[in-house]
Amino acid sequence: MNDKVKWTNLTRQEIADKLGEKYFPVSVTVVDQLLEKQGYRPPQAFKSEARKKNIPDRDEQFNNIALLKEEYHANGNPVMSMDVKKKELIGNFHRRGTLQTLEPVRVNDHDFESLADGFVKPDGLYDLYQNLG
Repeated sequence: MNDKVKWTNLTRQEIADKLGEKYFPVSVTVVDQLLEKQGYRPPQAFKSEARKKNIPDRDEQFNNIALLKEEYHANGNPVMSMDVKKKELIGNFHRRGTLQTLEPVRVNDHDFESLADGFVKPDGLYDLYQNLG
């Protein structure tokens, strides 16, 4: 292997296979240990690049959201934060996240839109659209 190579797109299994072909057979676990010992680790993305986009009334939008949130909480209403890039199906579907439970939660085996009771499509305001199909 070349000492000057600082990164590779080989999988850990491919590294183990190449070591086995040229030098000595090792497991993926040994490859993990060797990489860690040398300070190598999978890359981590850091969200540090700010977009230079000027959005008119951006502060006003966030101030309005904060006021609405306070008003809803003061009236005992829940506030929900949602990904505004896609629609969320309403119904018995799997949701990513963590859950502590004593029994398994049974959900549909597929997330077909035809199985949904409707969907939520956030557009700044949370509108509920009924499934017409």
